[in-house]
Amino acid sequence: MSYLIPYIFLVFLSLANNRKFSNFTGIFIWIFLVIFIGFRFEVGADWFNYKLSVERAEDITYSDLLLSAFSPGYALLLKICAKYNWGVYGLNIINAGVFSGGLIYFCKKLKDPFLGLIASYPYLIVVVSMGYITQASAIGIILIGLTFYQNNNTKAFYLSIALATMFHNSAFLCVLIPLIDRLRLIKRKSSLISLSLLTFVFAILYIRYLGDYFASYYNSYFSQQIEAQGGLVKLLVLMMYAITFIVLRNKFQLSKQQKNLLFSLSILSISLFFFSLTIEATVTTYRLSLYFYSLQLYVTVYFAYSRFLNISANVWKFFFYLYNFLFLAIWVLFANHAYAWIPYKNILLESIF
Repeated sequence: MSYLIPYIFLVFLSLANNRKFSNFTGIFIWIFLVIFIGFRFEVGADWFNYKLSVERAEDITYSDLLLSAFSPGYALLLKICAKYNWGVYGLNIINAGVFSGGLIYFCKKLKDPFLGLIASYPYLIVVVSMGYITQASAIGIILIGLTFYQNNNTKAFYLSIALATMFHNSAFLCVLIPLIDRLRLIKRKSSLISLSLLTFVFAILYIRYLGDYFASYYNSYFSQQIEAQGGLVKLLVLMMYAITFIVLRNKFQLSKQQKNLLFSLSILSISLFFFSLTIEATVTTYRLSLYFYSLQLYVTVYFAYSRFLNISANVWKFFFYLYNFLFLAIWVLFANHAYAWIPYKNILLESIF
């Protein structure tokens, strides 16, 4: 019931505002999400692990944290939260702020911001932001970068990748998005030059900084054959959104650059699904696919306004309201790790009431 209330609240805002999304509304929703995500108490599969990491960081130097494979931004946050006694709540609030800010900024650029938020709520907000807090921050930054990329500002997108990598090292693999985009345009001389430069930069970074990381990443996930619970199903869902876009892309009211972006996200999503069939370590492909979750938000919003089958946007919106409600209910009731989210407790609300 606790997770249903915010969802109903977002649906109410969607119905009441009819795509009008003011700065005040964005700030209000941001504050709400920071409270909902950041002040939670013992909610999320790794809540206690993050709490322990902050406590241990007090006696560990920043250099040692980096040597322990913590990303630079995460290590810095651990030291700050430990030094000023902010504890796990400080860590959660900061990450909730970064993630929520990125998500709201991204959704504000969509044709229907509220529908984008509704599509993100069941999994991206409830599960990812409360379960993988540092990767959620990286995703929030990447979402901001995607708004620049869809406007042909690739430099800002590469900057967002660099910042996101400070929170979670795996965010660096988002360079695959422009890489796929360039491969499609390989006949152009400028694209060939850009691709060559991108490959050259990646090779230098890999040799100088990332070789050991990817080796440990591979050994941690692939060699141990870790399988994510329900990971293949989530990859299948993402692939269905990808196929939907590829088939119906001409019906979507998107700019050429937006279509290029969504095509790259679709190819990556489909590739991850089939790659996951060849290995048992679906946790790796599943966690990487979270960076492409924006595809579901794009497709949900623009599909609703495509008048597919001559059905009005309002009818499709109600369909997605129901679909995401069922997705949320099924996850809460049947997911293997849902017990870590139930019951929902919030330290701020408990102190008030």
